Amino acid sequence: MIFKPMPLLTVLTIASLVILVLLGNWQYERYSEKKAQGQVENDPFETMNVEIDTSNDGFAQQVYGIVDGEAIWRRYVPGRIDGEGPVVLLLWDAVAGTDPVPLQISGLGNFEGRANAFERPAQTNGLAGSSNPQRDLWYGFNAGLMLNNLGYSSADSRVVEPDKMRVVLGADMSRVRTAENPYATLTGRDPLPPERHFGYALTWWGMALGLIGVYIAFHRSQGRLRFGGSS
Repeated sequence: MIFKPMPLLTVLTIASLVILVLLGNWQYERYSEKKAQGQVENDPFETMNVEIDTSNDGFAQQVYGIVDGEAIWRRYVPGRIDGEGPVVLLLWDAVAGTDPVPLQISGLGNFEGRANAFERPAQTNGLAGSSNPQRDLWYGFNAGLMLNNLGYSSADSRVVEPDKMRVVLGADMSRVRTAENPYATLTGRDPLPPERHFGYALTWWGMALGLIGVYIAFHRSQGRLRFGGSS
């Protein structure tokens, strides 16, 4: 066999192969992790009843966020789980658009549906400092300050996040859609199923094999790779 590799092409091919294999391995690890999580059946959601505290005559606390790549204002109201215990914050709905829309708490009904109740740490990023409590507007979630802003001095710092959220179009409040709530868990939600990661792994590995094939074919076409020949 005669093999005279082209130096620059060989270096670039090896570097590309390493990257493609690492990407494939990473996707396969994500596939394995999600399959393991599925076997544990770690579902944080349960059917919950939250009684809205309509004795408060204030307005919902609005927190800036992003859903499906779109700017929204999430509107949180005070309530009690099963009508008992301390007051918690419940995500009532969200308004799509850059302009917030006030929501009067009095007159709201109660919530019943699949939701997750947990303690969300206060956000301390730079945007959070731009919050305007006087207007009930927040650029970083802070349960303690939001509840204090509503007049609750002794309250639970937990938040109740529904599995799905209602998103109202700010420019036309009659238009409503339902979206998966990306804020429903502390670490965020990963929408990709395990099988998708496995498919990505096969794609990256397949590209690596294809690159090897192209490398060999190119050297053969240039006469730099011959089998069974002599120099």
